[in-house]
Amino acid sequence: MRRTIKKEINLNKLKTGCSPCMLEARKMEQKISNRKVSEIKIEEVKVIVSSMFKKG
Repeated sequence: MRRTIKKEINLNKLKTGCSPCMLEARKMEQKISNRKVSEIKIEEVKVIVSSMFKKG
């Protein structure tokens, strides 16, 4: 009997991703604009995160 070993893939280390994920990542990078996390206000984080789940 032959067993197959499932590889654990760390999605954070992949160089590429699916198109929808890459598009959302680019949108978030544009909204953050190379700022430090400590410089982003909580309300702004809420808007960015909620925009990921809106259709359209």
